[in-house]
Amino acid sequence: MKIIFFSDTHLTRDNADRKQYVRRFIQDVCETVDTIVILGDLFEFYHGYNGYIYPWFEDIINDLKALTNKGKSVFFLEGNHEYHMGEFFESYTGVKTARNFSINIDGKKTFISHGDEIFRNYLVRWLRSPFMNRLMDYCSPVLLWNLAMFGSLFLSDREKHYNEKVKNRFREFALKKIGEGYDTVILGHSHMADMIEYESDKGKKLYVNTGDFIQYASYLEYTSEAGFVIKYYKKKVE
Repeated sequence: MKIIFFSDTHLTRDNADRKQYVRRFIQDVCETVDTIVILGDLFEFYHGYNGYIYPWFEDIINDLKALTNKGKSVFFLEGNHEYHMGEFFESYTGVKTARNFSINIDGKKTFISHGDEIFRNYLVRWLRSPFMNRLMDYCSPVLLWNLAMFGSLFLSDREKHYNEKVKNRFREFALKKIGEGYDTVILGHSHMADMIEYESDKGKKLYVNTGDFIQYASYLEYTSEAGFVIKYYKKKVE
């Protein structure tokens, strides 16, 4: 078994170099494994319309579709920049979407999420409400995109820096999930790659954060032979 986990690429309409970098990673690395898990914020903004794909993301979405067509299992966990990916996205790509989920990895009960639920972001909760979902559906995709990009100028910090307090918050959350019975907790969102092993009376438990794929080129690999390993993909995007 071989699984790849990555997150936080924050693709936009205009940054072609960043998008090509992610596409190369999908072709070079993801096509060689059994399962791919995207832990959110692949896009700087995405709302799932029925029957519509943002044309500036069509190529990378078709790359994900190509993975499932080759028999790969692909999971997409919505981050705080993705809203209601929807049935059309799933049916078109074959990618399974969720906010978080549990999976058994070689006998280990594993919790996987983007990780933004650690913080009480009332704006994101409001944007995820059924009312806002319907409102977004009625809004023109281009208009909604432009509104989201305008808002991101004030609300989005795309290049997060090292923060010990934030790192500890994620570790505390992971310990809480381990206390609920999980053997492994995998998160993104902090933009800080992290791996820490905990001893318990039921054996070793593990917390891993995939980090920032764009700024640090970090991602997580799991194999049955080596377990979880944080890796770094070639040269970083400029």
